[in-house]
Amino acid sequence: MKTGCEHYLRRSVACTIILLSLVAMIPFTTAQTVVAQTDDILLDPVEITAVMSAQGVTILTFNALMTNQGPSDVTEFSLRVDSLEANVLSAVVNGTSTGAYATLLDRYTVIVVSLPLAVASGECVWLTIRVRALDLQSDPYSGSETGIQLSDFIFYVRPMDAYHNFTFTATLPEDSLLSDESVVPIFPDNELNFTDGRTLSFVWFTPLLQPGQERVYIIKYQLLCPGGNAVVASPLWLLGGILIGLAVGAASVFFGPSIIRRFKKIGKVRFVGVTNEEEEILDLIREKGGSCSQKDLYTGTEMSQAKVSLLLNNLEERGLVRRFREGRENIVHIMEE
Repeated sequence: MKTGCEHYLRRSVACTIILLSLVAMIPFTTAQTVVAQTDDILLDPVEITAVMSAQGVTILTFNALMTNQGPSDVTEFSLRVDSLEANVLSAVVNGTSTGAYATLLDRYTVIVVSLPLAVASGECVWLTIRVRALDLQSDPYSGSETGIQLSDFIFYVRPMDAYHNFTFTATLPEDSLLSDESVVPIFPDNELNFTDGRTLSFVWFTPLLQPGQERVYIIKYQLLCPGGNAVVASPLWLLGGILIGLAVGAASVFFGPSIIRRFKKIGKVRFVGVTNEEEEILDLIREKGGSCSQKDLYTGTEMSQAKVSLLLNNLEERGLVRRFREGRENIVHIMEE
């Protein structure tokens, strides 16, 4: 009986040792997987250009020198484009055309480029990828002036690999200008701008953009409506304008003070349905040049962090502000009327 107990005890101890060994191997295997996911791709320099058309089409061109820093050969390259309506126009590696395809994910598109030849460790190749995007510009809407259309360009950059010496250039549609109906028509401040006589281009430079970090570029521009500059006033319209002007002049003599008071009240309402607390937030963002960190709004008002966050959620849902991550903090940008 004692021998049977000893035999059972030995088997139990052996099983326990085996189970503990298997459990101990689990974190070791996970750690190996994490370590293996190193950044083997070096992109330096990187240049992205966005050329807009008046029809809402944006052509993105990605140029970069890719170096394989890993121990294994690289046969594919992946590029993230924050667009839900993007397709590949062309892909070139060291001057040779190659295949590429777009995969639509939850909130962005991944472009996968097949490298014609495997890139060995320590080797580098030049990549040029052209993409057509249809959702980076908003639908044109009428401005306050007759014959003027307004539009917005918003482009997010969230790299899958680190971007070293990153340059972004945005070119507006032909014969368009920065919007004069917005407090901040361009964000962030650009380092350079130039023109070829028909188009305006704006340039930004970022020394290093790590995976997971993001940059957002916002441009509010205006252009003439089709035929907007071809309106000819007839004599009848001129006579009507003169009569209206005389009527307005006479009314201003008798009702001027009350009219002025009414216009002053109207001028205080910048957005329909904005509460006093929301207007306080918007005023503070305007005072800081149209954009600021969310922390500045906490410290610049007597509201709690939770209250400010709730107000920003409401404003963002109505399209009055936009928030995005920059490093470890949120940047709030006002979308002026």
